[in-house]
Amino acid sequence: MHWGRGALCWVVWAGLLPACKPADAPIVAEVGLHRIEADALCAYVVQLPAEDLALLDAVQSQDMAAVRRQYLQLIIDRHLLLSETRAQGLDSTQLAAEEIRAYYQNQYPDALMEGERGALLASLRERRGHEVRVYPELLERALPDSLLARKAQQWGALLGQRGRTLLKQGRHRKALAVLERAAAHAPDLAQTHFYMGMAHARLDENERAALAFERAVALAPEEADFHYALGTTLQMQHQYEGAATCFQRAIERSAEQPHYHFRLGEVRRSLADFEGALAAYGAVLELQPDHAQALYRHSDLLARSGDLAGAAAGFKRVLALSPENAAALVDLAGVYTKQQRHPQVVAALERALQLNPADHSIHYLLSLAYAQVGQPDQAAVAAAEFQRLSAADRHYKEGLRNANRGSWDRAATLLTQAVAADSSHVLAHIRLGMVYLYQGAPTRGISALKRALALAPDHVEVHCLLGEAYATSGQPDSARHFFNRALGVDSTSVRAHHGLAKVAYQAEDPQAAVIASQRALASDPDHRDSHYLLGLAHAQLGQSREAWRSLQACVELDSGDVEALYRQGLLLVRHGSADEAQRVFASVLQRDPDHAEAQRQLARLAREQ
Repeated sequence: MHWGRGALCWVVWAGLLPACKPADAPIVAEVGLHRIEADALCAYVVQLPAEDLALLDAVQSQDMAAVRRQYLQLIIDRHLLLSETRAQGLDSTQLAAEEIRAYYQNQYPDALMEGERGALLASLRERRGHEVRVYPELLERALPDSLLARKAQQWGALLGQRGRTLLKQGRHRKALAVLERAAAHAPDLAQTHFYMGMAHARLDENERAALAFERAVALAPEEADFHYALGTTLQMQHQYEGAATCFQRAIERSAEQPHYHFRLGEVRRSLADFEGALAAYGAVLELQPDHAQALYRHSDLLARSGDLAGAAAGFKRVLALSPENAAALVDLAGVYTKQQRHPQVVAALERALQLNPADHSIHYLLSLAYAQVGQPDQAAVAAAEFQRLSAADRHYKEGLRNANRGSWDRAATLLTQAVAADSSHVLAHIRLGMVYLYQGAPTRGISALKRALALAPDHVEVHCLLGEAYATSGQPDSARHFFNRALGVDSTSVRAHHGLAKVAYQAEDPQAAVIASQRALASDPDHRDSHYLLGLAHAQLGQSREAWRSLQACVELDSGDVEALYRQGLLLVRHGSADEAQRVFASVLQRDPDHAEAQRQLARLAREQ
């Protein structure tokens, strides 16, 4: 009998003895001549530290019978290993503990375990499985549901803390995968749902973030930060009334937090409740007088309400805190205009233009201000510059809208007009190059990207885009050149390292692909595409266990990653594990019923059986 981990049949249940209580003591199982007493099993599970509860991930936490079998299996495995070590002249409980931990923590299926730790335990289970007898009813009494729930809570809490650590490290996708496991084992831990909401929010998954924060609030309504986080997510979804309620509740629980009041001011402003917004920004400034954003918003509302002196004083304070705030200079100029102080208007706008010379609206305002102070030539120059830059900006934005709709020809025309109006518009050159690449015109795309590079020689994205363009057009040497130039600007660029890995893999140099992928993952440990390519490269090198580990990382980041699952199935086929391969291909089709390659593999395996 094969004891596959995936099937969870790690104990021989087919030949169970009648579930009767032995006369001398409650016995839950026997391993040969050794009896496992109920009290001993219960005591073992009670003291088992949270770090050793990873076995719970192998079963559904709601399936109490399967959870009990997992705990019992630890004791059975220990007896099997100890008897084997003694038969070999050893007497080491340490070996048993290490072997069990290695088996439960190993991510490889049995087909890939040859020569690895854990193989001994798998062999013993198969060879000596007939010696195992289990008494299910007594096992259920020995490990009551309440005890299992406490252990699941411990494991869920530990996973929650691991998720929090990953979140702090910026590994949002990995954090989310761990936190989802935490919530499955301990669904009533409010902090776990809060961290899940944070992970979703940082991945711009605001609807899911709101659901997680709502759950956290329901479990711990006294936590101000939970209300604040939910309000922030609702604000991102333009649900301003709900957001305002959440921020107000956060303030009721912790009124000394400036950022709570600032967010409330923002949503009040979005609701056109300017008095409420002014009061909220005022509360921020009482708590933190140097809060530049609140001071800017507060000054803007004073100007709207007609308090020009207060607004001017406020904008000047903003500029004292943040001298390069061009928006504050423009708004201060607006106050001066209302006060008929035209020379001061010109001075403020000229300073703003030095900070942001490509802002066409500043040129327009300056043309009006120059006319007011009797400088018609400067007014004409500013007006002409406004016309030129505004035309470029209009064509650029319309080009982007067409590109987003997939209207490539129209997008190319508009972006070409944008760069004709403003040849220094770096983003227009970049997007034009990308449109050409999408159109299948790599030569024109490369030309546009090189013009962007001449304007911004340290622009990492442009170097990477050129590398990708040359790789697509079958020029690997040029692709490597630009990826390496990108790394010269930013040695941690994941995109550049991954680009080099793809070029190496396409050139059938899997070892170089492995090295480049590992460098990408050093910068971003959760970069899915690098894990996937690393798996393919390891497979090409015949390194099946390493390939499995890399593909498994993709699945752990996204359980719906059908391509990584499919490749795992191919690894199992290569190693002759048809049953496990069939289960993996079936899992692929559950996620993507139209996956043709998985269908073909399943059909072929069925014919060969």
